[in-house]
Amino acid sequence: MTSIELVAQRLHALAEEFTQHWPIPGGMIVAVSRGGTMFEIPFGLANVDARQPVTRDHLFAIGSISKAFVGLTLLQLAEEGKVDLDHPVTQYLPWFSVGSDYPMFTLRHLLNHSAGLPAGTDSLPDEIGQGWWLRELSTGFVPGSAFHYSNIGYILLGLVVSAVTGQPTVEVYRERLLDPFGMAASTPCISNKDRHRFAIGYAPAADDRPWLPGEALAPATWFETNTSDGNIAATGPDLARFVQMLLGSGRLGGKTVVSGKAFEQLTGLLAPYGEPIVEFVSDAGVERSVYGLGINVETIRGSHCLTHGGGMVGYATFVLADLSRDIGIAVLTNANGDCPGAQVIARAAHAWLTGNEIKLPPIKLDLDALDPVAFQPRMLGDFLTQDAAGDTVAVSFATDDDGKVKLSSGGIQGRVFKTWSSRYATDHPAFAVFHLTFEVGADDGEGGWNYGPLELRRKPAPSGRGRVSMACVGHYRSHSPWFTNFRLVARGKRLFLIAPGGVEAPGEDLELVELEPGIFRIGAETHAPERLVLGPAIEGTVVSVTRDGNRYSRTFTD
Repeated sequence: MTSIELVAQRLHALAEEFTQHWPIPGGMIVAVSRGGTMFEIPFGLANVDARQPVTRDHLFAIGSISKAFVGLTLLQLAEEGKVDLDHPVTQYLPWFSVGSDYPMFTLRHLLNHSAGLPAGTDSLPDEIGQGWWLRELSTGFVPGSAFHYSNIGYILLGLVVSAVTGQPTVEVYRERLLDPFGMAASTPCISNKDRHRFAIGYAPAADDRPWLPGEALAPATWFETNTSDGNIAATGPDLARFVQMLLGSGRLGGKTVVSGKAFEQLTGLLAPYGEPIVEFVSDAGVERSVYGLGINVETIRGSHCLTHGGGMVGYATFVLADLSRDIGIAVLTNANGDCPGAQVIARAAHAWLTGNEIKLPPIKLDLDALDPVAFQPRMLGDFLTQDAAGDTVAVSFATDDDGKVKLSSGGIQGRVFKTWSSRYATDHPAFAVFHLTFEVGADDGEGGWNYGPLELRRKPAPSGRGRVSMACVGHYRSHSPWFTNFRLVARGKRLFLIAPGGVEAPGEDLELVELEPGIFRIGAETHAPERLVLGPAIEGTVVSVTRDGNRYSRTFTD
């Protein structure tokens, strides 16, 4: 058996292990070089109810990997003299407006996520509708001075593509890129006519609390979309052709499909920073990661690499192209877009194919005292707090004979599970609604646990809520499938927005910082443009809030 066959065997075993412990029904792994395909590995199920296996012909939404196609299209248009990346977006969209204290951002700022726009609005499904209603929001910093990932920025870029070509964006992407790349089975628009070709996308059946291993998955919300932040769906072999083009720096099958100048700008005109690496992998070997004009530019163990992830409702994908060592990987899954399994598999594949080992923590999610990434010894012990009624809540964290962490409270014991972020979950029935977070810098200097509004400390935390208003505390929901619900909680003297999951939802508890009465910055990052605005109150209770243009109403559940 060759070394490549051994790697393929290891990857197949790893992928199947993911399907047993993570919310990943199935997927496809393809590894390529400039000269051809090394292997294709379908795994798991495309349709859970029908027990239908994934095949090489199934379509998967590739989400934000579509952004590289937008970048390449605009670079082609720039070469043709139809756009200038350093001109303001209003030169091509004269109707566009956004609240800002800074100069209007350029196409280049939008391409490398340095325009200062919010991550996304999700309030409307249409490109031009989302672009128009940005006039109700504001930017957060001087264009070019910081990196802040923005899907709405790429929606604007799609509108620019359509405006300067006079064609629908989906036609432009097919003519200029999909067809030349030989991605004949792929589609630049997710629509009902192709739905029968898709692997069914899945998400946790209960979206209002942390998912636990073994809990049910359900088909994710299906919807049509042509917005340029994530409009493309591809098969595994087709996405691998895109990766081969990256390996060839614009050449594919002996032909130049993207000019050398365009490719150089795609990967050379960089943002101040890049996307964070998934916390689940501490040994990814990434020495540098900066965003280009639609793709991440990374140095991994000394190699020059290009990467991008794609998260959609019901789909999570990742590509990695090592230009130094001529190795490319595409991983497509029908897990919900906030699940990083595709990235973990791709980074493991890259390590193994380049002759390196990677320290993957146990895929089984039970929190283990031997896990160097997820566990800290100071997490163990007895912790106390008072609930809203003034009653004492006592919680104990300890390990069992197998080294697994358990949570005990009220005479009941539950298991503790790590997640793929810095949060934890438990099957203890009294702690089912929120994630648990461990705060190293807690008041006593030894660290403490947070659970929703509760601050669990070795010594009881000081009581009192200060000036925090309770009028907005509660559970809020919208019909957006991207970010369905969240809770606002008062923790000590601070307000927090806490989401249980979702493609566009934050993977951490975010503090709300009041900028003026009823208007909050979401998160402690001072330049973050995301805002939460309180709506009307009836008899002292806020009935709705607006998050970046998307309205959420108070719901009846706790």
